[in-house]
Amino acid sequence: MSSAASPKRYEQLEHSGDIRIKVFGESLKNLYVNAGYALFDIITDAEKIKSELAETVEASGNDREELIVNWLSELNYLYLTERKIFNKFEIDRLTETELSATAIGEKFNPRHHKLKKEIKAVTFHDLEIQQRAKHWETKIVFDI
Repeated sequence: MSSAASPKRYEQLEHSGDIRIKVFGESLKNLYVNAGYALFDIITDAEKIKSELAETVEASGNDREELIVNWLSELNYLYLTERKIFNKFEIDRLTETELSATAIGEKFNPRHHKLKKEIKAVTFHDLEIQQRAKHWETKIVFDI
């Protein structure tokens, strides 16, 4: 349960047909962590995911935008192929073009988890990572 003082991780925005979110982060690392959290919170209730397994996840891209799409795509691939869901992410290494992290979670179990939406793909539509005065933010569109 988060306190009222803690900054929000993401918010859902209006979008016809797909899911569009705005993700916030106190740092660039935190932005990638919150984007991962948002992905799984759209799939199921991320607060109810237990810490039962850890998976090393690596992604690369030509720039930050491609990197965040590839990061989220890799996480979604683990869900779609191995039914793994995560809600905690420890980023071990982050550069402009590479990310290595430990994702912590469990296997999706329909008896314990409610499936909210399945994400087909992470898109580049309207994607731009921006640094604001005291935080980072990006908008991401998920194809559902």
